[in-house]
Amino acid sequence: MSAQPAPDTGPVERLLEHNKKILKLREDIRRAKLRHRLMAGFGGGVFVMLLAIAIPTAITWQTYDLGPINTVLVILALVLVAGFASASFFMETRRHPRGPNTLRTEQTARYAVREMELQLELALEHRLMEAVPLDVPVRNRQYAYKDSIPEELDKLRRESRRYRRRHNFFQLFIIVGSIGNAGAQAFSDTTQPLKSIIIGLTMIVAAAAGVSGYYKFRERSFNLQQTADSIEENTNAFHLSLAPYDNSDPAVNLARLTDRVETLRVEQRRREQQLDQPHEGNNDPV
Repeated sequence: MSAQPAPDTGPVERLLEHNKKILKLREDIRRAKLRHRLMAGFGGGVFVMLLAIAIPTAITWQTYDLGPINTVLVILALVLVAGFASASFFMETRRHPRGPNTLRTEQTARYAVREMELQLELALEHRLMEAVPLDVPVRNRQYAYKDSIPEELDKLRRESRRYRRRHNFFQLFIIVGSIGNAGAQAFSDTTQPLKSIIIGLTMIVAAAAGVSGYYKFRERSFNLQQTADSIEENTNAFHLSLAPYDNSDPAVNLARLTDRVETLRVEQRRREQQLDQPHEGNNDPV
């Protein structure tokens, strides 16, 4: 059973305890999802390696010796199996809250994440109930909002780097696949295995181009970085008392900064929504 805040503490201390619990739950959820992604990636890699061994071997049976290539693929598959086992072994085990003798090892990892997300929602509700009676002044909330800007900048830049890495990976994959496809086509009339390789490379390159074009990793990365730069520019202007934050009243400057940062965040969310829409939906009639 989760620990509750001490009854003799004040409302601010209880609110801080709720925030601490929420941060801990979010960190646990992030780690659990990371482990799930690692297990899914290693498991999918093993499946791909097995297909890469079985299909070409069946196609070129008794016509071409794929022994050396299959040996390398088997080694890679074993490495992926070891990675999958490691990710599964280090999966957190938690005791079920309804019974002290019920271990989380019998539960699936997906169920564990859903339960932690439920606990997070309950913690957020408890924090809201504690925060409502406080009636914090608007200026104090604005100061708290300003103090959260560095964390928001870090989040935006992390997401921008993630989308940039994905875009670069798919573009590099498309370039290498296209070069390999062109090289294989130059020898396509000599041996049968190369024809199968050409077909496979063409399908893989087409799939990579389709994924990159559909999810628009480059545009998402650019929008996130642009928003982060704009927020940082306004924050620096606020701290240095530059226009439009050169008013003699600090409260006015703080209100302007809060309004501008929130406007930039709303614009970023709208751009994300536009990228999620089909391409035809963006061509509104004038």
